[in-house]
Amino acid sequence: MTVPVLIVSHGDLARELLASARAISGRDASTEKAPIDALCVDWRAGRAQASRLIETRIRQLDQEHGSGVLILTEMFGDTPCNSALRAAGVTRAAVVTGVNLPMVLSLCCGAPDLDLPDLADWIWSNGRKSIQLAATGLARPAE
Repeated sequence: MTVPVLIVSHGDLARELLASARAISGRDASTEKAPIDALCVDWRAGRAQASRLIETRIRQLDQEHGSGVLILTEMFGDTPCNSALRAAGVTRAAVVTGVNLPMVLSLCCGAPDLDLPDLADWIWSNGRKSIQLAATGLARPAE
């Protein structure tokens, strides 16, 4: 993977997802093909402040690597997502919402070398596959 990834969330979620994935995979930033970075937006940050913060980091990553940026956000419609979508309109970026640990783990373990649109599709698909109804533990009422 040569496209840098930016995980954006409120609070510490982004940082903790990345730390957990690196701990599970046994890898760190020095072994990743492209950077995976976490950007934590303060809960009290306004929309303008969050947008500036996110856009600045996206532009830095794109300038350093020149292949666009894959942005993973926690939830569609929240401030990090909306700010990332605005920034994607003026930079080369793709936004995938609903980031989860299996998605970040798959990136840490070595994503395939894909261009930005294909990497976004690949990670979106991996995230969806990781969501399973493993067991409910509940009996359903007879109809």
